[in-house]
Amino acid sequence: MAVDKKTLRIYINEQRHFHDELTTANLSLKNKIATYIGAILAFMAFLYVGALDESKTVLERLFIPDELYGKIFYAAGLLFLLMALGKLINGSRPNGTWSVGYESSDINSIEIMKEEDYLIKLKNDNDNARKSNILQYNSKFTSLKDSFYPMLLGATIMIVIRYFQ
Repeated sequence: MAVDKKTLRIYINEQRHFHDELTTANLSLKNKIATYIGAILAFMAFLYVGALDESKTVLERLFIPDELYGKIFYAAGLLFLLMALGKLINGSRPNGTWSVGYESSDINSIEIMKEEDYLIKLKNDNDNARKSNILQYNSKFTSLKDSFYPMLLGATIMIVIRYFQ
């Protein structure tokens, strides 16, 4: 079956556009993850700024409530923040190399290929790279998405306990 070269070229061009958009989205996602990690660490520093004050007891420095329900909420808020931080750190770790369709090892083989065969090979290589890159992006996006509500809930609980007890 003969493949239309013009159609292959259009498809490969669209693959390049998608690759560029996915690469930009991935970089943006990495920046968001780093920003959220910094925000949680800054928030924790803000909450515990007085923790080194030797004139207060440990419970006062760490603003742990006296009541049992307050201690439970405190532990839950801290756990939510640490869970969000853990998910974000997990999302920031490198999880593979970012793939591209054109590999430099292909240079020697293209000299003996027909144009149609090369376009098909490039299309298939771009498809494989797209699948690999989407998996990497999705793992980072899942980490960011799964950390948002615990971060928000933990921060809310800790602010309420710190300033309204």
